[in-house]
Amino acid sequence: NGVIKMNVDTDTQWAYWDGLRQFVAEKHDYLQQQIGNPEGDDKPNKKYYDPRGWIRKAEEAMCDRVGLSMEQLGSKGQYPRSTEAGSHQVF
Repeated sequence: NGVIKMNVDTDTQWAYWDGLRQFVAEKHDYLQQQIGNPEGDDKPNKKYYDPRGWIRKAEEAMCDRVGLSMEQLGSKGQYPRSTEAGSHQVF
């Protein structure tokens, strides 16, 4: 029986940034101005620069990394599902 040290904080911070970075790279042409993109000069870009979209991608990447850490540490599936209203589960 030994001790495992994993820097989960740094890994999750990087995962969050990487999710955001990937979103920006994929949507680059839609993030240059409010109106006008590869689909047309008069097409709006609000759904791409709206923070809810890119924050969601960053959070999804971070959740995936937490799930991987739980798997690597052997804790995935070890805790009962919460029945409290508003609680979130990571699997």
